[in-house]
Amino acid sequence: MVLRWLVWPAVVLAIIVVLIWAPGIKRRWLQIVLRVLGGAAVACILVVVAIGVALSSGGPKTQYRTVTSPSGSHHATLTYDAGFLGRDFSVVTVTKNGGCQQFTAYEYEGPSDLQSTTMLWLDETHLRVEYRADPDRYQQCKSRVADVTITCAPLTAGKTDNR
Repeated sequence: MVLRWLVWPAVVLAIIVVLIWAPGIKRRWLQIVLRVLGGAAVACILVVVAIGVALSSGGPKTQYRTVTSPSGSHHATLTYDAGFLGRDFSVVTVTKNGGCQQFTAYEYEGPSDLQSTTMLWLDETHLRVEYRADPDRYQQCKSRVADVTITCAPLTAGKTDNR
C-alpha cells in the first residue's frame, strides 16, 4: 500500500521527463508537441502543489479557554479552531481533575470565535453551556457526559447574553 504512493509519483515524473526530453523523435513538430505537453503537465503539478501548500500553512493556532468547577474536581475546556472561509470548529470537553479522558459536551461546525460560547459551573456536577443557535450547521450539545449534567442554553438572534 505504501509502496503504491511511492511508485506512482515516480512513474508520472518519468513520463514527464521523457515527454520533455523526447529522445529518438526525429520529427521536429512532434518533439515540440511532446515538450509542450510535458511542460503543461509540470505546470499543472506545480499549481496543485502550490494550492496544497497554501491551504495547509499559515492557519491560526488553536485557542483554548478552561473553566474549573468550584472545588476543582472538573474542568470544562472550550477549544476553538479557525477554519478556512468560516469553517470554524468549536468543542467543549469535560475532564475530571487528574484524569486524562475527555468527554465531549458540545460541538459546533460553523463561524464563531472564542467568546461565542460561554461555560459556567453551577456546582460540581452541573455545567451550563451557552451558545448561539445555528440551525443551518452541525451543532450538538449533550445533556450528560460522565458524571456531569450539562444545561444547554442556545441563544437565539433576538436574545442577548449578559456578559
